Amino acid sequence: MMETFLYLIAEGFKNLWREKLSVFASIFAISIAMSFVVFGGITGQDFSRIIKVARSQYELQVFFSPVISDSEASRHVDEIIKIRGVKSANLVTKQEAAEIFEREFGENLFDLLRENPLPSSCVVKFDENVKKKFDVHPIVNQIKMIKDVEEVRYQGRLITIIERYYQGFFTIVTGIFVIILFGTMILIFNTIRLTIYSRRDLIRALKLVGATNRFVRFPFMVEGMIEGFIAAMLAGSFAYGFIRVSNYFLAVFTRYKIHWDWQVMWQFVGLMVLFSLIASRQAVRKFLK
Repeated sequence: MMETFLYLIAEGFKNLWREKLSVFASIFAISIAMSFVVFGGITGQDFSRIIKVARSQYELQVFFSPVISDSEASRHVDEIIKIRGVKSANLVTKQEAAEIFEREFGENLFDLLRENPLPSSCVVKFDENVKKKFDVHPIVNQIKMIKDVEEVRYQGRLITIIERYYQGFFTIVTGIFVIILFGTMILIFNTIRLTIYSRRDLIRALKLVGATNRFVRFPFMVEGMIEGFIAAMLAGSFAYGFIRVSNYFLAVFTRYKIHWDWQVMWQFVGLMVLFSLIASRQAVRKFLK
């Protein structure tokens, strides 16, 4: 059993060498195309970290009616924390508001007015781990419906612009990935079919002496997986080079740099091998029908 398995594996490698010109041309074409996908994936992952940092800076300032006490405002803050998408809400008491005013303007309200007219308020932070596009408006609307909330201040336009560009970037990268992956499957499919066609007489002879479809199919599936693996590794190498070059130019204008992510790389390799296996299996199945 083990000898048969090793024989079939060896045949898969031999198939690569027999059709080396078409195989390596196919591998090179796939690796060049997929390198842009790897580069986009790693850049996107890095961009996600930046977006998380940006989202952690999003905040709302909620101002309550000046006639309510700090304890009543505290109960409203507890309501705000329960809203989906809110990470934290910190109460700013009337006394703290007066202290902030004094630090900012250098004037003591009690000396000027003999009282503190500033209302209680709270600072609301959002959950930055949202997978989809973050929309602040539903949260703002829910907060405005809470009793004694007089005003909600936030940078709505800036948040909308950041989220729109973030969503657009990932839509484009995903679209390119799907197109290139589909093209990769076609390339591997056609390469395997060429190999099968060149060895059609041997395959027919094997079938005549009783070889099962599985026995005939396995070496070609091994060939497809090897093609996918080599192409993925080459694509990763090219993408790494793109990142190094990009960081070189980025260093001229900014301190930001793209970080290489091995997790994304190995996920990509596994996906490529899987789709190569599927493409080669389909190519052999069509011939054996």
